Amino acid sequence: MISGRPLSKRGELIPAIVVIVLFSVLAIRLFDLQVVRASDYRRLSEENRIRLIPVDAPRGHILDRHGEVLVCNRPSYVVSILPFMLKEMELTIQRLSRILNVDPQEIVEKVSQRRWNRFAPVKIKRDIDFKTLAIIQEHKLDLPGVIYQVEPRREYLQGQLAAHLLGTVGEISPRELETHRGHRYRYGSLIGKAGLERQYEPFLRGEDGVQYVEVSAVGREIGPLADRPPAEVKPGSDLILTIDLALQKVAEEALSDTVCGAVVAIDPTSGEVLAMVSRPTFDPNLFSTVVPESTWRQLNEDPGHPLLNRAIQCSYPPASTMKLVTAGAGLEYKVIGQYTRFAPCSGAYKYGNRWFRCWRPEGHGSLALVGAVAQSCDVYFYQLGLKIGLERWSEFAADCGFGVPLGLDLPNETGGLIPDQAFFDRRYGKRKWSPGVLLNLSIGQGENLVTPLQMACFTAAIANGGTIYRPFLVREIRSVAGKSLPRDPQIVGHLPLSADNLKIIKRSLRAVVGDIKGTGRQAAIEGVAVAGKTGTAQNPHGEDHAWFIGFAPLDDPRIAIAVLVELGGHGGSVAAPIAGKVMEAYLKRGGL
Repeated sequence: MISGRPLSKRGELIPAIVVIVLFSVLAIRLFDLQVVRASDYRRLSEENRIRLIPVDAPRGHILDRHGEVLVCNRPSYVVSILPFMLKEMELTIQRLSRILNVDPQEIVEKVSQRRWNRFAPVKIKRDIDFKTLAIIQEHKLDLPGVIYQVEPRREYLQGQLAAHLLGTVGEISPRELETHRGHRYRYGSLIGKAGLERQYEPFLRGEDGVQYVEVSAVGREIGPLADRPPAEVKPGSDLILTIDLALQKVAEEALSDTVCGAVVAIDPTSGEVLAMVSRPTFDPNLFSTVVPESTWRQLNEDPGHPLLNRAIQCSYPPASTMKLVTAGAGLEYKVIGQYTRFAPCSGAYKYGNRWFRCWRPEGHGSLALVGAVAQSCDVYFYQLGLKIGLERWSEFAADCGFGVPLGLDLPNETGGLIPDQAFFDRRYGKRKWSPGVLLNLSIGQGENLVTPLQMACFTAAIANGGTIYRPFLVREIRSVAGKSLPRDPQIVGHLPLSADNLKIIKRSLRAVVGDIKGTGRQAAIEGVAVAGKTGTAQNPHGEDHAWFIGFAPLDDPRIAIAVLVELGGHGGSVAAPIAGKVMEAYLKRGGL
């Protein structure tokens, strides 16, 4: 009978076993949560409670040689998103895009790049105005995960002045981030993109800091954490330049902003660059925040290529300024003396079945070296170049510092071109070219290519007695703590000219400016002995390029200069006056 019989032991054990299993699972789960995975959950809890706010280090200032500030920082607001707080991502991004006037897809792309670190702020828009800031604050509850903070923004106090040498900054790209892995960069970090900002990035940048802020469960900031002191910001080091701000202004004004060209002025006793101008130019402040697509397109499509530093990144036929190399080679190889004369110039020189013209149709007559340089007689240098020969001429030009970058402390310096026998063999085939190539090379035409910086350094070496200095723009790096890293002048070579031959070259250069028939008379400065050389480079694409190189005073040189004006015409009438203005301004101030 079933009725009245006690339950079997098996029926009594089943409920007990179920209870024991349930409690065991619960105990194991509690053990897993409280012991095994305690550290993980503690970390997640801390991450939800603590907000890490990166603090950008202010970049170092850039000053001229007299301490005038050229580049500094100013406070600005940046709007960021904390990805982990985006509960309704699409809605929040739509609202924010309307306030900031930013394409929603751009915001989505920036946030998606940081999906591996959802707790770090993603910078959406820099340098917002106070009105926008007030709107964000007013709608804060409708914008979960949207924050704003103060960051230093780069400010170029002189606007377009010296833009090419100072350079620009911009947000780090994914490729740059990969290249600088381990250097404390992150998405949204600013990095030097061009000029000194790029060249001296490791010194200018400094070290970012971190603030630890406690937040509530809904993301509202409670305040700084007392038990987590912030990681202090270390500002970047300052750069003290060789540039003279007052002289830079004179050079910028002398080279009209309606032309393309360059001016480089150098201290011949050290290689310090006193002024460097490239036209056309741009305002580097445009790059301190995100550059609008329309602005970027306008700069890139401008036929004048304003982002190009013509002083170091463009090379040109040197024209008659290269006659100094030909003259020097002739003297050193004893092909001529200072009184040597060739067949008189009648306006052209016949080589083979071709006539090579002189710039003066009526000719110059019979000239010795000083007169040939002063009047820039092409026929004289045609004959001299042929006597020197290509191998010796190209070797001498290379020894003068041409054909290779000079090592200026700016990125992307080009080296120009000094063609030699191997060059012509590659171009035309071995021995399939005529020695007549020397006729053009000897007067600075043909395949010759030099930069304005190279011409300025060559002129400086003539001025100082033959020493070739490496040109440089930064004379001192100074940390916030006051530690100084000065840069001393560096000798990289010597002109292959004896002291006596160098005197002849200098005498010739003085005649260019001082003699009544000299081509560079418009570079003259009252009361100062100026030496120089003009050049008019033939340009197959339009008007000739105008050159002038020079230094002053003759016996105590304090400034050497090279001026190039693209499509300017005659060097004597266009480039020489510019050089004269710049040198006069510097010498009147004492040439400090």
